[in-house]
Amino acid sequence: MSTRNDYTVEEWELIRRAPAESVIAVEQASPSGFWASRRERKAAVRSFTDSIARTTGLELVDAIVAAREEEGPLLETLRASGESFVEVAVQTARGARRALEAKATLPEREAYVNAILAACEEVALASGEGKGGGKTSRAEALLLTRLAGALGRSAYEPPDSDWIGTGGVQDMVADSAVLGGIREIPPKPREG
Repeated sequence: MSTRNDYTVEEWELIRRAPAESVIAVEQASPSGFWASRRERKAAVRSFTDSIARTTGLELVDAIVAAREEEGPLLETLRASGESFVEVAVQTARGARRALEAKATLPEREAYVNAILAACEEVALASGEGKGGGKTSRAEALLLTRLAGALGRSAYEPPDSDWIGTGGVQDMVADSAVLGGIREIPPKPREG
């Protein structure tokens, strides 16, 4: 088992920031209206803590929870910066994965990755976007897939996604931001 002391200051910062940056990136991937944004923010605050709390007993997980309590509300600090986290979160997640692969046990790595992805999925679903609500937008689904890959989860399927979207300018801007300007992924075919 690994503890906070097993990591350099830089590695620990990546491990600590990756969850918060990831959920903020999902919030930013597909801009929502006022009420949907509020639901996403509430989901972000509660989701990672709930997800990680299910795996307490692992020293690394306990250290992450303790750091969150000691260091205050990282989510609000990062949001207040006004920075775009869509690309930053992917890079931070990749760096955290490398640090964890070198020093953490498999159960610690799995708990960490599962908690981040569960939190991000909850935020994506909280906006109620898509036909019938409760679906992820195309941009959110693409970002979730990128985050999963950065965290070492190559076989990942985003939750119930509405790949069709509205086709408006907002979808194009969000897709462009998530894909880094590359828009060659074909849309998911319509069902029925």
